[in-house]
Amino acid sequence: MDATSAVRHIAGVASGVVFRSVEIRRAGAEPRGAVLVLANHGGGLADILAVIDACSRFPRFLARDVIWKVPVARSVISAARAIPVHRREDHRGTADNQGMFADAHLALADGDLLAIYPEGESVPEPRLAPLRTGAARIALGALAKGTDTTILPMGLHYYDVSVLRGRCFVDVGRPLLTSEVVAGLPDHGEVSDQNHQLVHAVTDVFARHLAAVVDEYDDWEQRRRYEAAATIYVRRDQLDRKAPAHFERIAVVANAIARAPAPLRAEVDLTTSALEAELELLGVPLEMLPKVQLAGPKIAAQVGLVLTLLPAAAYGMVINGLPMLALRAVSLTGMAPATAASVKPAVAAVTFPTMWTIVGRAATRQLGTWRGLAVAAAGPLSLVAAVRVAERLQLMRDLGRAARRAQGPLVEQLQAAASRVDEAVSAAVDAGAA
Repeated sequence: MDATSAVRHIAGVASGVVFRSVEIRRAGAEPRGAVLVLANHGGGLADILAVIDACSRFPRFLARDVIWKVPVARSVISAARAIPVHRREDHRGTADNQGMFADAHLALADGDLLAIYPEGESVPEPRLAPLRTGAARIALGALAKGTDTTILPMGLHYYDVSVLRGRCFVDVGRPLLTSEVVAGLPDHGEVSDQNHQLVHAVTDVFARHLAAVVDEYDDWEQRRRYEAAATIYVRRDQLDRKAPAHFERIAVVANAIARAPAPLRAEVDLTTSALEAELELLGVPLEMLPKVQLAGPKIAAQVGLVLTLLPAAAYGMVINGLPMLALRAVSLTGMAPATAASVKPAVAAVTFPTMWTIVGRAATRQLGTWRGLAVAAAGPLSLVAAVRVAERLQLMRDLGRAARRAQGPLVEQLQAAASRVDEAVSAAVDAGAA
């Protein structure tokens, strides 16, 4: 196994830890040859795993050079053949990226697939930030040297990006050739990465294509509200009501609401607020609607599974208690979701293996080598059991409380409120499709 294959294997394992599911929608087949992936950057470290999952070839990332200063990260990112980017913010206002552009042009000439986050840094809000000019300069410089690069927009969407084991949807847009982009623009002179007028014009085109596959919400509260409204619409439109919903469908509908005309968005806001008021009477938070639908309605009835996993879960809570508290402490800091998406995997990657190693060594001294190894191996397995049991117990508690409170007129009022949300979302979606 070569270094890149090893890194891809590690990334696959990490993706299984960070994401519960990764759904991918493509506008066309993945292009071959020289490709430059443009992805939004709102999920921190999760964005790297999402791009890797969405590409059949292992991408060569353009990454901040400060990462090379971290010993373990330096080994991994060098094995992945990443290209260092020198940012002014990291070097007291001065940076020379001629080497970066030369490496990128050479990689594209060799037919590699590169990946860049053209916003330049992780964005704390659920919408696209203005793009920097680096991606356009790379594409134009390669074209000037004879390599016509395919640009591949990639929208990364997450359901609750701040938690581990969240859901991911990657919306891969229509590929476009750099030569097609240039040909569609007014004559801005020589094709060169030093032609600033052309660079900015191409950057604007890249921004429009990336924006077409990226979330566009005013804030996190609006996103939460529209995802709940989309859940109502998706569930009523779903033929098999007992099957779990796909996050892709919820994400697409929620984003369609956000892009609908203002009067239709206002109607969705009004009806969803009314539904939220009805749900509060049942003790159910609005964000619980997507959680239930994504998990599947049968999850609350899985008492047998809970009882089966309970012993392993109890052991898991004991063994993994301190790392879990560390993750909880991160949540209580109030940091932005995108920041938490980077910090939590990093904390988990350090604290959980450390605890398993400590427990395994202690067991080895007391019980012998093989039993000690078995105790250490039980750490991650019991963690899975603990997480699954905790999720189901919380959901069963919330739904059980709601069921006890749901009586007569309250149920009718809730159903009527949900129907009004469905009608409002239908109008918003139809307007976007027209």
